[in-house]
Amino acid sequence: MIKAAVFRDDSLKPSLEMLELTGPGDGEVLVKIVATGVCHTDLKTAGPGGRSPRPVVLGHEGAGIVEAVGPGVTDIVEGDHVVMSFTSCGACPSCLDAQPAYCYVADHFACARPDGED
Repeated sequence: MIKAAVFRDDSLKPSLEMLELTGPGDGEVLVKIVATGVCHTDLKTAGPGGRSPRPVVLGHEGAGIVEAVGPGVTDIVEGDHVVMSFTSCGACPSCLDAQPAYCYVADHFACARPDGED
């Protein structure tokens, strides 16, 4: 169980809730978050007209300790200290111009796994 700030509508007023997480899937790790932030990008994504489905837990800038490693992960082990950010495609004009923060591919803001699971 984790405690998270959950945004349930466009009001940008989160509620603190206890959530159950599934274990890491293929190529994923489970990280115990030690520090995180919610930035303007998160708020814009979750606010009125944003692309994030509700409910959503925001925050793509975090630091923590790896608690579990999913199948296929070979370069990270339990106990590693890590920092996180959003992913980028590596192939769009922004990524090729060394500006992954402006990636054209919005999948990394979908707030869900590729299979649609939260």
